[in-house]
Amino acid sequence: MPIMTRMRDSMPTILFGLLIAFLITIIFEWGMDYTGMSARGSNVVGSINGKDVTYTEYADVLREHTENHRARSGGELSEAQIEQLRDEVWEGIVSRSLVFEEMDRMGIVVSDEEIIEWVRGENPPEDLKQSFLDSTGLFRRDLYEQFLADPNQFVADPQGVDQKFGSRWLANYEGFLRERRGQEKLRSLLNAMVVVGEGELRQAYVDEHATYEFKYALLDANQLIPDSLIEVAEDDIRNYYNENLSQQKIDARRTIKYVHLREQPSRSDSDEVRILAENLVSRARGGEDFLDLVYTYDESPDSGAFFDRGELNPDLEEAAFSTAPGQIVGPLLVADGYHVMKVLETRRSDKEFVHASHILFSPEPGEDTLAVRAQAREIAALIRGGADFASLAREYSKDPGSAQRGGDLGWFGRKRMVKEFEDAAFRGRPGETVGPVRTQFGWHVIKIHGRESRSVKIVDLHIPIAASPQTVNELFDRASDFAYNARQGDFTREAQSVGMEARDAELTEKGTAIPGLGVHKEAVRWAFSNDVGDVSEPFDVSNGYAVIVIVDAKDAGIRPFEEVKDALRPATLRAMKIDRTLRMAGELRSRLAEGDSLSRVTALDPMVSMRNVGPIKLTGAIPGVGRDQGFVGAVENLAIGEISQPVKGTRGAYLIQLVGKSEFDEVDYAARRPGLRTKLLQDRRNRFYNDWLANLKESADIEDNRAALNR
Repeated sequence: MPIMTRMRDSMPTILFGLLIAFLITIIFEWGMDYTGMSARGSNVVGSINGKDVTYTEYADVLREHTENHRARSGGELSEAQIEQLRDEVWEGIVSRSLVFEEMDRMGIVVSDEEIIEWVRGENPPEDLKQSFLDSTGLFRRDLYEQFLADPNQFVADPQGVDQKFGSRWLANYEGFLRERRGQEKLRSLLNAMVVVGEGELRQAYVDEHATYEFKYALLDANQLIPDSLIEVAEDDIRNYYNENLSQQKIDARRTIKYVHLREQPSRSDSDEVRILAENLVSRARGGEDFLDLVYTYDESPDSGAFFDRGELNPDLEEAAFSTAPGQIVGPLLVADGYHVMKVLETRRSDKEFVHASHILFSPEPGEDTLAVRAQAREIAALIRGGADFASLAREYSKDPGSAQRGGDLGWFGRKRMVKEFEDAAFRGRPGETVGPVRTQFGWHVIKIHGRESRSVKIVDLHIPIAASPQTVNELFDRASDFAYNARQGDFTREAQSVGMEARDAELTEKGTAIPGLGVHKEAVRWAFSNDVGDVSEPFDVSNGYAVIVIVDAKDAGIRPFEEVKDALRPATLRAMKIDRTLRMAGELRSRLAEGDSLSRVTALDPMVSMRNVGPIKLTGAIPGVGRDQGFVGAVENLAIGEISQPVKGTRGAYLIQLVGKSEFDEVDYAARRPGLRTKLLQDRRNRFYNDWLANLKESADIEDNRAALNR
């Protein structure tokens, strides 16, 4: 590839990679005002430690982020994706602001000399070097130096392609490099605080490679102790409640009502598309090149493809297969809009297809199968005598999917149906009624409508019917009017008066979705930032707008004992039964002599189950136990032959005896130690940085007022 062409093509990738690396999409405050943010608006979407974040600031970043995602995905983003981008951008702005505050506090600076040495040194930034590789992958230092000497010049590459970057681009790139180097210094300081000791490395090696062989006895609380033997008093429940208060924590909750005004094309929107489709048909029949029309008016144009029977929308299929090559078909209205097709050619296919309908007679449990078969024969005779197949299918067929279509299965090829059905269908002639045919599903009476061995090549011009901007604006006005009127009166009655349903929903503060509306963090934030009785402005949701009223509000806290005591009785009973198995296990353990095998407990109590396990690693699920860290810890701390003290589990109590353990391989450990240390250190550094950043956010004074700025 020519070097300057590579430079031109690589610039968007370089920039986008840097944007992601620096948490947000564009620079909005570093040194010189390269991005023109000095002219921002005065609306404030939030603040970070007293520093305002303006709406323009936030919107610029969001717009750039959204455009980059559109460019990568090649299509429009869903409301859920846009909502996710909004939160990512906000979190990026918050993170970046807090990180730079800390860099200032730590005295981290990046000098001009550092940037010059980096850019002009022996090892320039890798992303910049990539633009100066020749077709063999060799870095062209001469062209790179030429570019640095005068960015405003036209630099001719060996293929004669010119590209002008300019000093302004380089100045912006310098800002990116300053940020990167500053963050590298910060990470170096933070990384220096993270260490991995020799003991941790050896334990990590053991966790990954050691195998254990052991046996355990389970005293199953449900099997050994009937519920009738345990009396649960209110004090027992209260003790369980107090010991498990963390389980009674509740997040803040909001009860809301909402109306959903759905976005639908108006009659005039549909008429406008129909008129356009009719006009395109006239133009195509008048001689205009159909492919030109497709590439002009279809959002996803193609130059045509062959289709077998059963591959097209049924509403388009018959028209396509019954039209001669060269003819225009349409406009045809189907669920996804209007279609205008041109049939290019037909050809014989090496596959055969059948169009059939069926009526399924399937016996219910306990029903006489002979009677069902007799009914199938009777209906088949009626059909052969002239009775309407579709009506009988709707009345008698036990196949709900096809029954509502009069039994129609459409076109299908071989290996689509069970063998007995397929053989009967492909033996039949068009117009013939076949059966009853027995399959694993019951008896089938089959009507053969047609056979086909052709493929047809078509070009399909698809024009979807969508709500016009005027329709969307009118819907928003309706939603705004509803919100205004609902504030003056009763939300539910106002909804009923305009023919809408007010639906209920429960929200949690940490949640992101509204039942019935989908993910919408902004609406959830609004619900937790306002008071009972407040009515929102319209929120832009999937397929329309929503207006919300807050019906009830509950703060975070602990559920009162009186509210949960009845619900806690079963858990308290189970806990008391497990405690009793621990005492029983202790008694059994005391009856075992030094050197005894754990297997002896089955002689002491035949109700106790015994299991041998291993050799296995302890990093996965343990047979019969699952993932129980208390059990794992007990195994790891045993000497070979030693029997544990009672171990509490979720099913009851365990006694464990270690039978064998793999030896620590010093040679293998020495070979794996460098890689193990690198992995542990990297994992720990990442966790440390993430925890450090989370703590910054936790202690920061952050105001997020974006919910107040919805339309």
